[in-house]
Amino acid sequence: MKRFLAILLIGALMTALTACGGGNQQAEENPSGSSNQGKEISGDLTVFGWGGGEELQSRKEATKIFKKLYPKVKVHEVWLPADNIDVKLDAALAAGNAGDVIMMSPDWKGLRSKWFEDLNPYIERDQLDLEALFTQGVDGGYVDPDGKREGMPTTASDFMIAYNKDIFDKAGIAYPTNDWTWDDFAATAKQISSGEGANRVYGIVSHWILQSFAPFIYGGKPYNEDWTKQTLDDPNTLKGYQLFGDLVKAKAMPDDAAAKSMPMDQMFAAGKAAMYPLGLFEASTIAKNIGSNFKWGIVMPPKDPSGKTVNIKFQTGFAMNKDSKNKEAAWAYIKTVSLNKEVGDLYSKVNLPAAKESADGTFANLKIEGTDISMMDFITGLQDATTFPWGGSIAKAGDLYEQTWQQVTVQGKSAEEAAKAYTSQIQSALDSIHQSK
Repeated sequence: MKRFLAILLIGALMTALTACGGGNQQAEENPSGSSNQGKEISGDLTVFGWGGGEELQSRKEATKIFKKLYPKVKVHEVWLPADNIDVKLDAALAAGNAGDVIMMSPDWKGLRSKWFEDLNPYIERDQLDLEALFTQGVDGGYVDPDGKREGMPTTASDFMIAYNKDIFDKAGIAYPTNDWTWDDFAATAKQISSGEGANRVYGIVSHWILQSFAPFIYGGKPYNEDWTKQTLDDPNTLKGYQLFGDLVKAKAMPDDAAAKSMPMDQMFAAGKAAMYPLGLFEASTIAKNIGSNFKWGIVMPPKDPSGKTVNIKFQTGFAMNKDSKNKEAAWAYIKTVSLNKEVGDLYSKVNLPAAKESADGTFANLKIEGTDISMMDFITGLQDATTFPWGGSIAKAGDLYEQTWQQVTVQGKSAEEAAKAYTSQIQSALDSIHQSK
């Protein structure tokens, strides 16, 4: 009797395991399209994107994976250099030859919304649980305030603060931790700076991304949620700008002359600055430049007064041209390059993949090239990160925010003085966005 019950139990377990295996296979296939869908979808498909180096190569390899899954689709790829994409893309959209799928970023902030298909019906039809499928934080900004989904993410990158352990050790200062605040950051930068003239060691480099951090570090922001109103003159926003102005005055951050004396990545790699805002996209290059010069590590950017880590993210995804003649193939391509694990593993070599399975598996196990520094913090850092604030529709206003930053960090004006000179101009720039809709 016991033997009979044991056989029944084994049989039940085998049935359950088989069922689980089938479910997993379905889960793996459904996000990016099943093999049956691959056989059914056909026709021509034009992919329009940009980039260079290893990242572009990874996108081309992703297209090869799509071709394997959808062998009846004939794919035409148009890849442009990133520095002239705006002019060429707008011309192609106006001429009606921009392709079926178009590379895009949520930092465009509605700039080309009128050209893009709403992807919500496709997601609902395929019953995609995006919250479960996407890496946390990677999907922010792809849905407009009115609910339209303009695109699906493929990759993202964010920032850590890299620090020179040798400089910290020499100064007798404890390494920063993931719980530090921006007040801690400023105090550390001032305390660890030393030397004069050519021998000056700065607390933090004058990195271009700090201007994007400034409005947020004390809980402020540069404009409201639908970018109809500037908030530069908010006291918390001003406080963020002032922190960096004070760091320059304290010689804890290079002034304009010192910043022009050498590239900031080289300043850090040469041991002339204790801290550096390290973008994921440049991590391997910085690591190679540092080599064996000194010991270093990374830490999350500091927290704002509410306890939220302040970070900036750059995101890349794909949208569907609303005038596409082959929308099923376009949707299949977007799903593949967004959700397919093989593609996500491929992207992991150059950026943080949108596919959660790849981020939690392949990417999380990587280390910065040539070091024993884990990439895991970049995944955590993305969760609360803010989309790059100055792109697309905001670009004209963004130039004015940049001038405000220059007034504070180069001209030495107080943040309040600088804001008085620019708030009305910025508001006019924001107004012009909505008047042109």
